[in-house]
Amino acid sequence: MELTKAIIQEAMDKSKKQVISFSGGGDSMVLVDIITNMGYRPELVYADSQMEYPETLPFIREVAAAYGLKLNVARGSRTPYEQWMRQGWPMLGKMAARIWMQKNKDKDFKCDVSSCCRAMKIAPARNMTKYLGADLQFTGQRGSQDDMLRGLRAFKDGAIKYVKADKILVCSPLIGWTDTMIRRYTKQNKLPVHPAKKRGAQTIGCMYCGGGAQYDNSGYRILRTSNPEEWWRFMVTWRGGEIVLALKYDVTQAAARQAIKQLGGLETLAKERPWVFDFLRLNPLAGYDRGTRPINE
Repeated sequence: MELTKAIIQEAMDKSKKQVISFSGGGDSMVLVDIITNMGYRPELVYADSQMEYPETLPFIREVAAAYGLKLNVARGSRTPYEQWMRQGWPMLGKMAARIWMQKNKDKDFKCDVSSCCRAMKIAPARNMTKYLGADLQFTGQRGSQDDMLRGLRAFKDGAIKYVKADKILVCSPLIGWTDTMIRRYTKQNKLPVHPAKKRGAQTIGCMYCGGGAQYDNSGYRILRTSNPEEWWRFMVTWRGGEIVLALKYDVTQAAARQAIKQLGGLETLAKERPWVFDFLRLNPLAGYDRGTRPINE
């Protein structure tokens, strides 16, 4: 804790005005509590990616009011679907998507989680930070929480870094924290918890991100039961189900679409066998207990 506070204080000393990038998740909740307990009252910046849980913004407003912090909402200029059509679907995870793209240049669709994060969350939040006249943005990011790529960057850049492209300082004081530390701090200090987290969501962020749609952590499987309308929008309305199956069976989107048509269409498949869209892997990893219906039932 003392190291975390030292990082925060160092960042404060290097900047003139600060904001906290607040997502409503457990990590940023801990960060807000620590910073405010140190006597600071930075404004909050919430990046509305248009893919957030319905309860997120009301929850964030409640937290801002409880801590007496001003809330600013940032939003990108594109819709999620426009972003995916332009630069790629949010599947596999950041590094895994990059590796997949290098090996699948012949496919008729793209996977690019990094560009989606940048366009829909990171850039809007940093633009808002500069608009507010701040030169430092605190984030609740932790080193290896997202994927290996983030862990490598955290090791390379450290807790405080200057982002040349955005011309601001970014500080991540929780860079060395573990899941256990976050849970312990949250429980000991009786911090509010996002409603979706209470319903089973493992992370609070973009509902449609397929970075965790693996056998050990399926965001799509959870979304199907926790927010079925949002699941339907992604899988059927936006036809994300075609991409899920194309990845799972290593085929083109056109081939996946044709196979789905032979099975009665995307709507029929989503109604009658929705679990086929739960995972991006065809077979479970060794030692994994699915605890659900077989995918090819």
